[in-house]
Amino acid sequence: MKKLISLTLLVLLGAFLGFAQETSAPAKAKKPSVTNTSSESITGKLGYISDKKITVKAKGAEASTTFLIDSETKITLNNEAKLFSDLKKGSVVTVTPKTESVATASLIAMKDISATNAPAPANKTEE
Repeated sequence: MKKLISLTLLVLLGAFLGFAQETSAPAKAKKPSVTNTSSESITGKLGYISDKKITVKAKGAEASTTFLIDSETKITLNNEAKLFSDLKKGSVVTVTPKTESVATASLIAMKDISATNAPAPANKTEE
């Protein structure tokens, strides 16, 4: 009788573990992203960053805009050349598409948020 109960418990445990492996956690919903089709520059926050593409979400936009990156893409901060590794998620950037291929970025200009958030210097008056 003990063998029958043990065997039944092992079968139930095996069935439960098999079912648990098949059902995984629900996948996260991907945020929408569309490939750039405009020749206009887009200003917004950087989302996804890889060595092949970036996404930028403009303020008030429903979807992020995807830009391809190639070896000719220039990255600047205050008109100084920067490296791809300097791009950080959440940074505010202005992306200018290439004229011949609007889906590819020609310039990614990062905004220096530390300078815009700094208090204005106090004006000294001489007497």
